[in-house]
Amino acid sequence: MQLRRTAQDSNQVALQTVAGETGCAAIGLIAVATGLGLLLDFQFTNLHPVFSVALLILSVPVSMYWTIGRTLRMGRKPPSTDYVRNLALASVAGQAGCVSVVLIFMALFAGIFLDSRLDTHPVFTIGLVLISVPLSLYAMIRLMLSSVGAIKMPAADESPRTPPASSLERADQSHKKENGS
Repeated sequence: MQLRRTAQDSNQVALQTVAGETGCAAIGLIAVATGLGLLLDFQFTNLHPVFSVALLILSVPVSMYWTIGRTLRMGRKPPSTDYVRNLALASVAGQAGCVSVVLIFMALFAGIFLDSRLDTHPVFTIGLVLISVPLSLYAMIRLMLSSVGAIKMPAADESPRTPPASSLERADQSHKKENGS
């Protein structure tokens, strides 16, 4: 009898990966990069958030790449290409919220820059942030739905499944069994 991997097993593996050693190391990498960025901001830019935001944005994909690679090398048999693809798509869906934050911060910094150059103190900052909020939410939802929709569920067995019988067919089959015909 061959055991199949169930959804519960997959959820446990995902939880162990995120809450385990690799997930904590990835979060630690992001925290160290952000702290280094804050230190560089304090030393060189008089607390303008140039380095901290840049290092935070750069550390997220680096830590994701490292975590996925580490998870795949955890002493298991080589995973199928569908498994690696699904893992990448799931991490993209998980990072969809970062798109909102990045777009809103870009609008904020662009608004501050334009207001300082054109002497229109809060006009561009408020306008660009107000425009970026619905746009970033739309981008986040589209990215999440497209990546989750592209995930392929693994087949439980290699034989093709037959579609479930309709209620009329089931009633007809039970009627034949009762009559013996």
